[in-house]
Amino acid sequence: MSDLSVPGYEIKGVLGQGGFGVVYLAVQSAVGREVALKVDNRVLLSDRDRRRFLREVTAAGALSGHPHVVPVYDAGLLPDGRPYMVLELCPGGSLAGRTLSPADARDVGVRIADALSAAHAQGVLHRDVKPANLLLNRYGQVALSDFGLATMPASGPDASVTRESLTPSYAPPEAFELAEPSPAGDVYALAATVYALLSGRPPRFPESGVPNLAMILALHRLPVPDIPGVPPELTAVLRRALATDPRHRTPSAAAFRDELAAIPLSSAPPLPSASPPPRHHSPAAPPPGHHRQAPPFTPAPSHPTHPPYEPVTGPTAPQPHGINKVLVAIIAALSLVIVAGAGVFFYNQFAPQQPGGRHQQAAPTTTASATPPKKTPNVFAGLSTYTENCPAAKVAGAGAACVREAECWGGLVIIVGDTKARRLGCEELHSWETFAVAPIPKDAETYVQQDLAKHPTVKKVCSRSNLLATRVGTAKSIKGQWRADVMPPSQSQFEDGIRYYRCIGSLTGQQPRRTFFH
Repeated sequence: MSDLSVPGYEIKGVLGQGGFGVVYLAVQSAVGREVALKVDNRVLLSDRDRRRFLREVTAAGALSGHPHVVPVYDAGLLPDGRPYMVLELCPGGSLAGRTLSPADARDVGVRIADALSAAHAQGVLHRDVKPANLLLNRYGQVALSDFGLATMPASGPDASVTRESLTPSYAPPEAFELAEPSPAGDVYALAATVYALLSGRPPRFPESGVPNLAMILALHRLPVPDIPGVPPELTAVLRRALATDPRHRTPSAAAFRDELAAIPLSSAPPLPSASPPPRHHSPAAPPPGHHRQAPPFTPAPSHPTHPPYEPVTGPTAPQPHGINKVLVAIIAALSLVIVAGAGVFFYNQFAPQQPGGRHQQAAPTTTASATPPKKTPNVFAGLSTYTENCPAAKVAGAGAACVREAECWGGLVIIVGDTKARRLGCEELHSWETFAVAPIPKDAETYVQQDLAKHPTVKKVCSRSNLLATRVGTAKSIKGQWRADVMPPSQSQFEDGIRYYRCIGSLTGQQPRRTFFH
C-alpha cells in the first residue's frame, strides 16, 4: 500500500495530504489499534526545525488528556530525517465546509473553548484554530488538532514568525499588525470558527479567495453581520469575542466558554454508541480544572463525500457566498481612511493587474489634473551604504552593499507574500539584523518574499557564507547555528517605488541585545 515503513505500525493507506505532510491510516501493531500517522514532508536538518517539531509534540502531548484535544500516542524521526506523529484516528473528518445548527455550533464552541482554556493555563497558544483543525472522533466528539503553529513559554524568536501558514480569515486582526501572540488571538479565532459553522464562511471576509494585506486590514474594521436564523444572544457573544481591539474582546477562553454555555439553546440528542452517557453542561461556570462536557452530535456535511482526515497547513479559501454591495461600499470607505491615516496603498489593489503582478493605473477622473508621472525607483533610498570590504558586494552583477548603520528587527510576518517586520533598537531583544542590501533583479521585480528568495542572484547575495563573512568582533567566534533570510520591501513600499531587498541574519535560539555585523 505504501513504501513508508515505521517500526511498530502497519500502513494501510493515505487518509489525507496537505502542503507540509501526509496522513496515513495505520495499525499500531502492539495493541491492534487504528491510528492516524502524520508524516511531515520536511526533513529536520536545522535546530530551528527540530524545535518546531518538538514544540508541536510537546504542546499536543501536554493536552492529550483533555476530552476535546486529539490525543498524541507517539512521535519520532524516520531514517531520512522526516518527523512523524501518531494521533487518535478521527474518522468523522474535520468541520471544514460544514454548517451546523445554532445549538450544535454553540456546543462546539463550548468544548473547544474549554480545550483552549486548558492550553492557555499551561502556557500553550494554538494560533491556528479553524474548522479544518476541529476533528470528529469515532464517538462523535469534536477535538482540537494540529498544534503546528503552537507557541510554548520558551518558544523564543520563532514564536513571532507566522509566514504563509497563517489563515487570514480566522487569524485575529492584531496578527497583521505585528503584535505578539496572546490568548486573545485564540479567542478571536474560535469565535470566527463558530461564526463560520453557523453562516458557511468566516465573518467579514468575502467569498473570492484570500484578500491582500491592505484589504485584510480594512475588513477587520467592518461590523460583524447578523446570521439569519441565529438567536441574537449567540450573535452578541460572538461579536464580543470578535472585537477588533483585543482590549475590548472577551477576556479569556474560559469566559468565552461560559458565555456560550449560558445561552439557552436545546442541544442535539446524543448519538447511540458504546461511549458512556455524556454529562450535560449547565450555565454556571465549572470549578477550576473541570472540563465541561457537551453531548455528541451529528453535523450535516455540506458535501456528500468528505475526506476522513484533512491536514490543512496553508490558508483556506472561504466557502462561496455572494458579497453584499453595502459591504463593498463600506470596504471602499474604510480603504480611504487607511490611505489617509496609515499610508497603506489600498486603491491599487482593486485596479486590473497586468502580467507579472504589476497593477494597471486607473485613468484620472478629473480633467483639471494631468496623469501623474511614474515614480522612479530609488535604490537604497534613505540608507547609507558601503561596498568596500562588504562580502555581499562581491556577487557579480548584484549591485549589493552593506549598511553603515545597524538595523535590527523583530520577527517577520509574511502574509500573502507581503513582508512586515518591526524595526527595533539593537540594544533591545531582537530576532534579525541586516547584513546586506541589494536592488531587486530586473527579471524578478516582486515584493513576494517566497518568489524573490528563490532567485539565483538573491540566494547568492543573502547566502550564509556572506552572513558569516560579514560578522565583526567577537561574533566571529560564535559557533552557533547561523541562518540567513530575505526581507523584501512591503507591498506598499514596492508600489511606492522601493526596489531593494535586505539580507537579514540571526543566531538560532537567541534574541540578542547587541549587533553582529557592526
